[in-house]
Amino acid sequence: MTKRFGDVPAVADVSFSMDRGEVLALLGPSGCGKTTLLRVVAGLEAPEDGRLVVDGELLVGPGTFVPPERRRIGMVFQDWALFPHLTVAKNVAFGLERGESERVAAALEMVGLAGLADRYPDELSGGQRQRVALARALAPRPRVVLFDEPFSNLDAALRARVRAEVVALVREVGTTAIFVTHDQEEAFALGDRVAVMREGRILQVGTPTELYRRPVSPWVATFVGEANLLPGAARGEVVETLVGPLPLADPLEGSCRVVVRPEHLEIGNGYLGLVTGVEFYGHDTSYRVAVGDATVSVRSIAAPRFGIGDRVALTYVGPPVVAYPAPAEVAA
Repeated sequence: MTKRFGDVPAVADVSFSMDRGEVLALLGPSGCGKTTLLRVVAGLEAPEDGRLVVDGELLVGPGTFVPPERRRIGMVFQDWALFPHLTVAKNVAFGLERGESERVAAALEMVGLAGLADRYPDELSGGQRQRVALARALAPRPRVVLFDEPFSNLDAALRARVRAEVVALVREVGTTAIFVTHDQEEAFALGDRVAVMREGRILQVGTPTELYRRPVSPWVATFVGEANLLPGAARGEVVETLVGPLPLADPLEGSCRVVVRPEHLEIGNGYLGLVTGVEFYGHDTSYRVAVGDATVSVRSIAAPRFGIGDRVALTYVGPPVVAYPAPAEVAA
């Protein structure tokens, strides 16, 4: 599927599929086309080419464009888009046919707001307004619900709690859902699978574990989590690096770049490198260690044991690493 604005392809040859009841997190930096893709699925934008099929029904294709109101696709916007002059019940009822008031009550019961039907949006907390928006999206019994960065307006503590509540509710209802986010931690917490986008294209789709352990490119590796990209010389199933020989996930020969996650390095007494930075976060400590001409990040689940200026050793304690041939790394 492709959607252009002028000569700029906001969505370029994107293709993906989902199982019924699956939750997909659409992850990417600002401006990569995530929201445009969501709007194309919702019917708010018409693509130049491609097909969209939901539950066996062709919604977009050659000569076919089903309008948004007939797609049975719900959408929860970033700013929730509640009507301030309408009560909670009337916000949820908006878009429903007359005589469907039982759906309003059921939707409010589902999101835990049954006792707040007569309140107005400005009388609710941020988390409650979020749940009203979700109830409105669920009331028509959609086949798919789309979420456009729905938690970005909440503070950090409330964001984590509301996110957990909403995802639990979506899974309980069994609704197929797509969440748009630019936050890697949020994507991993939300999605059964995660689709990583860049410059209008989906680069990789997989479970959070697959993306983290087997990223398809150096860019994906650094975008989905903190990563050291170390130079290496691969010889079959082993790659030589400045932190020692490491096992390879896939055999390779020649010069390459190696993904080493900071938590897979164990720091100890020794003389391999020099500590140049220490940051303590309570639950763990982040070190920066100069090894030759490179600076290596290390994460240790402990209070700081070393300080700036200490000489240390680094030992790899993780799974087989992913490496990219040098020419591919330059092109990525």
